[in-house]
Amino acid sequence: MRFAEPFWLYMAMVSPFILGPLSWWGIKSAARALERFVDPEAASRLVKEGLSRRKALRASLLITACVLILCAMARPQYGIKPMEVKRAGVDVMLLIDTSTSMAATDVKPSRMERAKNELSRLVVGLEGNRIGIIAFAGESFMECPLTLDSGTVRLFLDTIETGIIPTPGTAIGSAVEEAVAALARAGAAKSKTIILVTDGEDLAGEMDLAISAAKKAGVKIFSVGIGSVSGAPIPEVDELGQVTGYKKDPSGAPLLTRLDTAALSQLSSATGGTVVSSQGESLDLSDLIDDVRKQEKTDIGSFEFSEYEERYHPLAALALLLLMAEYVVSSWKPREKTPVV
Repeated sequence: MRFAEPFWLYMAMVSPFILGPLSWWGIKSAARALERFVDPEAASRLVKEGLSRRKALRASLLITACVLILCAMARPQYGIKPMEVKRAGVDVMLLIDTSTSMAATDVKPSRMERAKNELSRLVVGLEGNRIGIIAFAGESFMECPLTLDSGTVRLFLDTIETGIIPTPGTAIGSAVEEAVAALARAGAAKSKTIILVTDGEDLAGEMDLAISAAKKAGVKIFSVGIGSVSGAPIPEVDELGQVTGYKKDPSGAPLLTRLDTAALSQLSSATGGTVVSSQGESLDLSDLIDDVRKQEKTDIGSFEFSEYEERYHPLAALALLLLMAEYVVSSWKPREKTPVV
């Protein structure tokens, strides 16, 4: 036996010591008031005929009912029943561009940091679905396999930085192929989704490969474009993360990186997905979250747990019966005795 809300159990223990004296005081006060307005001999006869006894009975019923209600509110529990919860959802793989262009600061604090902040909110919005992470640049690497644990996904998301993939470039084709393979290994989900987060630069070289791999597996690619169309220089940072300069072309002019929405639109429209792009400082992924949620769901996992059985019902039922009994007692009027002539 356990009580889920022990506070109310303590209140049940204390309540008779509060309500009892109050009821006794009320009955005595009523008797004294009766003596002030009725002849003392008649008042004494009324009390002896059961008026006080009926009030005492009503008070006892009310106090007992109150104690039982408080005990029920304490939620007594005993006996354990096993429970199984099945989860239905969508498999989602996050593809995150970690090339050096993602360090540009045309989106504050930087493209990468803004992407991580928004993806963290997206992971919370998609809780209940299996989510994984692949980081890519010139090659791709599985950072987090598909999992239902959104906390784990956010933990791995925090570790992603520009430059963690040493090979330069934007190998979107191989990244999509690895994501498709990971989704296939996870099981026969009815809906499989890739969310690509990138500035869209240098995708054209492997666009056909990415589209072919996704369409063949029936995977939709939703693209999140990070950056500005006007562009920004690509910072160079040291081991401590401090900016030491900016990348330059052979002529010495700073290299600019620009958001390429056309490439992202081509990739997403070919696979049945949509595109969301940063507009200045604004990047709202709520529509993307809704689109993913609307996809057909599949049973993607289940877990078992034990739950205590609630046993407050008899106490509540008995309290209700006592309240009904108190109402009957308070409403009952004794028959008047017919005088004998």
